[in-house]
Amino acid sequence: MTPHRQTPPRAPRRERPAGSPAASPTGSDGEAPRERAGGGQSLPQRIVADIHGRITSGLLAPGDRLPATRHLAAELGVSRGSVVAAYEQLIGEGYLVATHGGTRVDPALPHSAPPAAPKARATASAPAPAALRPGAPDVSEVTSALWRASWRAAAADPRPHPPQGSEELRALLAEHVRLTRRVTIDPHRILVTAGARDGLRLVLSALPATGRLGVEDPGYPSLRAVPRLLGWRTTPLARDADGALPESLEGVEAALLTPNHQFPTGGRMPAVRRHALLDAAAASGTLLIEDDFDAELHEAPAPLLASGSGGPIALLGSFSASLTPALGLGWVVVPEGLVDEVAQRCVPVSGIVQDAMTRYLRQDGLRRHAARARRLDRRRREVFLEAFPSGTPMEGGLHAVVPLAPGADEGAAVARARAAGLGVEGLGSYWSVRGRGGWPGIVLGLGSRSPERLRELLDQLRVALGPRTVAG
Repeated sequence: MTPHRQTPPRAPRRERPAGSPAASPTGSDGEAPRERAGGGQSLPQRIVADIHGRITSGLLAPGDRLPATRHLAAELGVSRGSVVAAYEQLIGEGYLVATHGGTRVDPALPHSAPPAAPKARATASAPAPAALRPGAPDVSEVTSALWRASWRAAAADPRPHPPQGSEELRALLAEHVRLTRRVTIDPHRILVTAGARDGLRLVLSALPATGRLGVEDPGYPSLRAVPRLLGWRTTPLARDADGALPESLEGVEAALLTPNHQFPTGGRMPAVRRHALLDAAAASGTLLIEDDFDAELHEAPAPLLASGSGGPIALLGSFSASLTPALGLGWVVVPEGLVDEVAQRCVPVSGIVQDAMTRYLRQDGLRRHAARARRLDRRRREVFLEAFPSGTPMEGGLHAVVPLAPGADEGAAVARARAAGLGVEGLGSYWSVRGRGGWPGIVLGLGSRSPERLRELLDQLRVALGPRTVAG
């Protein structure tokens, strides 16, 4: 019995020339039946050869259904008779069977392995392992009953908000800044963002023209990438033990600073230097942009805005360190004269995310979570100092620095740690020019593990680095 045997149409369609491309008989990958050696093959023979090759290569498996002859003929642009003839030949050879459900590959045929998928190209650098990776907070403590209830309530009543953010959330953020930073901010100067990078993008793009952005060295690499994408040039600010020098603001249109917690070395800028920078910024017209990334995790934060100056200052904030990077929510406080310009560039953040955070803040969830996190962070810092007495654990619990012995090969030390499954970074990678700092070190994260598990990982790191690598 042959499949779909019917009389061909009275006016047969014009077939494609033997060398013209045609669609796949399976209709699945758009690949044309290829003309085999010997250009004199008929169309039915070419279709037979193509289906046969797909069966033997495993692209068509036993039991797979083939397209109806009418559909395949339409795809190939040939007469239906050519397809019928090809199917009949393959049925006669035992490769296909005709059933009530259509023509299929004979289920009794042995399975052929499909062609191996092409190997992915090796990337320039493999991602770092998760253990001890810097900057990762402990998200296990976030999902409290209040957190889950806030998200359920927000998802049950989804609402859009203006691009600059929910009015209630902005008012709550102003109160949050007042309590944690000791600064009173008008809520209309607070704009909701997708995080610190988004806030920096908004501020820089709202300035009259691109120019030079002064940055701390070392500093946070991902934030330094934002100005370059916007056409700004970054220049390291001259500094001493107290932080950026006031005279280094000369000739830069804006400066990105972390006075409350320098990243990654952890220094805090003295009040005298903060006031000197404010005076220098007012004199030079430089916009100071403070990245206050983890103030909630500090016992007594003292940000740049604490001076009470009404000068050109912007403040970047987010919940990445205090809650979770997965939230994708932050805010930026901008000078009065830039509010409208920045607001015009805001991209709306998810209304559900904003409403969930509004409920969480309204019910004091962040303050209580931060208090728990600070207690746990203190214990993690103690565990770190037990393992590396010469190291520097940062208040806030997200990272620490292990100084290496003078002349130690920082790259080799990082490679040994990575080989042991530890996602540490070299201190040199935080400088705008690798090795600029002149001292080698290891930057590691403390925040994503319990103190007990952290102790085990630090023991592994100490073994991987070796006794002569760490500075005594």
